Amino acid sequence: MSYTLARGMGAVLASIAVAVVGAGESRAYGYAPHENTYFMPTGFGFTVGHTDLTANPVAPQNMAPTTREVFLDNTSYGSIDGPGTGMLRTGYLVSCAVAIDLTFGATMSTGFDTGLTLGIDGTPDALSPGVSASIGPQIGASMGLDLEISPGVIEQIEVGTKTLGGGMTGYVMSRDFHLVVEGCGGALTIRPYTRIEVDSPETTANGAVYGDVIVL
Repeated sequence: MSYTLARGMGAVLASIAVAVVGAGESRAYGYAPHENTYFMPTGFGFTVGHTDLTANPVAPQNMAPTTREVFLDNTSYGSIDGPGTGMLRTGYLVSCAVAIDLTFGATMSTGFDTGLTLGIDGTPDALSPGVSASIGPQIGASMGLDLEISPGVIEQIEVGTKTLGGGMTGYVMSRDFHLVVEGCGGALTIRPYTRIEVDSPETTANGAVYGDVIVL
């Protein structure tokens, strides 16, 4: 086995080993709430926040060691003082540390010494017939979203929006939001966000809160 192949396969197996740890466990984790209040020079203010954030990672349904599957709960809210309107937006920022997506064709043997070599960055140097490789985990969510991400790229998944009026508090409540990421080696990170956009006779403004990073 060549040094390039050994080095590449070592990285792949290390990533798979990380994914397998805890694959049979299912436990919900709770995270702290966050809130920000903003005031204009005129005294006009608005508030944005979130609470009840939990993550319940489960063993992937396809039993693949490079698949991450989690159910997410979150409640976002926003309020505007005085006359004005606003829009509340909430969702998750998702990124994968290492992307692994190797598809082996029927002509390839079960061994790894048939001509496949991996570069130091995980990209293919050479591929034997019937083998394809690509970088970019697939993300699926309960809202029917289908995205691709590459290492170092952060994707935004919007869960919901709510129109706000002056003097009221509006909510976006999400329960059991099903997030699936396939072809992911190493850690998957999820950061919840809630943004508010405000327009009043005095000002146009915006603000946000970001929740604790969820690492799977």
